[in-house]
Amino acid sequence: MEKKYCAAPWRSLHINFLGQVKTCCAGVPTGIGAVGSATINDLIQSPMLNEVKQSIANGVLHEKYCHNCIEAERFGSSERSWHNNLNEDFDFANALQQTYKPTLIDVRWATTCNLACNYCGPYCSSKWADLMSYQPPDDSIRKHYDEVLGFIEQNTSHVKEVALVGGEPLLLKENNKLLDFLPDDILVTVITNLSVDFSSNKIAQKLLHRSRTGWSISFENVGERFEYVRYGADWTVMDSNVSTVADLIQNTDHHGGIHAVYNLYNCTRLCELKQYAVDKGVSIMWQTLHHPDVLDPLKHCSEIRTLALQEIYRYQDSFDLDDQELNFSNNVKQMLEQSLAQPDNLLQQSQFNHEFLSWTDTIENQWHPKSQGKFNLLWPELAQAL
Repeated sequence: MEKKYCAAPWRSLHINFLGQVKTCCAGVPTGIGAVGSATINDLIQSPMLNEVKQSIANGVLHEKYCHNCIEAERFGSSERSWHNNLNEDFDFANALQQTYKPTLIDVRWATTCNLACNYCGPYCSSKWADLMSYQPPDDSIRKHYDEVLGFIEQNTSHVKEVALVGGEPLLLKENNKLLDFLPDDILVTVITNLSVDFSSNKIAQKLLHRSRTGWSISFENVGERFEYVRYGADWTVMDSNVSTVADLIQNTDHHGGIHAVYNLYNCTRLCELKQYAVDKGVSIMWQTLHHPDVLDPLKHCSEIRTLALQEIYRYQDSFDLDDQELNFSNNVKQMLEQSLAQPDNLLQQSQFNHEFLSWTDTIENQWHPKSQGKFNLLWPELAQAL
């Protein structure tokens, strides 16, 4: 069996908005403890993390803690490649003797967000929470801002990269303070919907003017389809912001591109998104859909899976793809081909299609009134197949 290693348990700190501490965002949700229950230094020496380290030192991803990466690697790469690339000099042969020196810091202060994206929900987006009158759990990490900042300050000599994630990180006031504190030679990576006014957003302005910023721009459709999926966003603003960031990527030490989730809304429009990326001069990093199931093309009827497979063929035939795009599209293609070679469960697929249509009706008529009736207009090929 292939041995798999990850430097994250020795080289990373992740804290979510509940104050739960992990060594990466993909780790088991309950993490290794919570800020406030113990110091961060004590938490990173916990028995749970020592168990994870022991497993990974033997070349085996921890079955529970590393579940999300294990699942993601069915489609290609996972988050552990990020950590390993950042720590190329990590000595896995002597991993258990390595001390904890965080090179990557990822703190998510709150779920504040300006969008109610179709595949998101109230737990991750304050916009969704407002729409659904949902009271999110206490964002307790904000109470420990000084402790977290102090930990980062203690480890500045080790830190190579700080990730800003949300909610929408361009709207989190803590990030504004953090950027004033971070030395300019530390890489700041931001995972953002980029749907803010650059001219008035202080965090965006600081990121645009840093020596190095990594831009992970979250979207997967263009034009009206973008506005349908990323509800609350304006394509004109988005397109302008992408142009600004693309110029920096091409002409400075900034880097990044589009982070797109493969799902029903783009499975027949891959070439459209790819051509946009080519025109802007940016790359696409594909990610796996985790929820909701109704947006998974592989679970829909054979007509939709056939359309998705045809688009994969066009995507691969029409463009020069980098290794990640090719690997991801090959895995999706293989899974579509295998599923289409199996007999259809017509009753199951009929029930699933009914769930999707009911879900779309709820989205359009209850939560996103500006989207009423637009799915059928924007994706006529899918509407017909359904």
